[in-house]
Amino acid sequence: METIKRRDYGDAIRAPHRKQNGAAMPYYELVKFVQDGDVIFHWDTDRPSGAPSAFVGWSIVDGAPYETDSVVYSDASPTSGTEALLRDYTALDELLDYNEVNKRFGEVRAVRDALAGRFDGLLYFPFNIRKDGTLRAGQGNYLTKFPVELLAVFPELVTDRRIRSSRSDSRGARSNGALLQSQEIRGERRQATEAGYVADAKVRRAIEMQAVRQAIDYYELQGYEWVDVGASQPYDLLLTQPGVLGERHVEVKGSTGEATTVELTIGELDHARNHQPTDLFVVSDISWRREGDLVVTDAGRAHLIENWSPRRSSVKPIRFRHTVPRGVDVG
Repeated sequence: METIKRRDYGDAIRAPHRKQNGAAMPYYELVKFVQDGDVIFHWDTDRPSGAPSAFVGWSIVDGAPYETDSVVYSDASPTSGTEALLRDYTALDELLDYNEVNKRFGEVRAVRDALAGRFDGLLYFPFNIRKDGTLRAGQGNYLTKFPVELLAVFPELVTDRRIRSSRSDSRGARSNGALLQSQEIRGERRQATEAGYVADAKVRRAIEMQAVRQAIDYYELQGYEWVDVGASQPYDLLLTQPGVLGERHVEVKGSTGEATTVELTIGELDHARNHQPTDLFVVSDISWRREGDLVVTDAGRAHLIENWSPRRSSVKPIRFRHTVPRGVDVG
């Protein structure tokens, strides 16, 4: 369950590694442990016109969590953290709000007590049980565990069979191997590209995978064997050739426009400078369209930079991490 004030629920779950004061936060750490296919329920604490907090919808985790340097905590500058993309956001037909949730206080407490009797340590339970006989989504508990037993208490949340089946389905997909996950359902480890940045996460992923497919086709024709490592490494393809020692690494970028510039993470930049041979494979002018729930892409123009090592003069910083000086507490 995601407890959120923002209006971008359904795009991704994200949390910094630590709070602004440097303290660790267990409820942030949960982002690292979600799995492809997990269901995320969205609890909005900032309803318009003073309306009570409510469950507003649900989404499905799309791929594996990944590290990023662009998590924004409150109104602070971007910082390092963990992110997992979401798909298939579905708004509830009727909101399940704070008042309705509290009518089932006894049932919720019974679920919590039963779990406490079975497990030691922190439960990451989604609601605080208050002495005055009310429930409250935990303050500051950004991501919590939503026990399946609570679906019987709140049947309004089960608006789609995927809520019940997605976890087992995703485990079945993972059993087909890491390569399948990396190619088809991997989470992005960064924002995708790009001249012509696309805000829609599903479209970004489709554009990235179109570029990866074109890179694979090209290198296969050159006699390379490949492994898609984009879900776990700071580059996309690991290439080898039968009878040839060593590896070639490939960073792939895709764009809907003319890719005269691309966005790099510090990990991608360092890797390209420290490992050779590394290639940069850029695909420009990728077109896309929606067909139902799918995003369909067409091949773009491919451009290859072999033995790529970015020069400092060609890299422009677009974000800075600033250590805040000691100041005076004023409130």
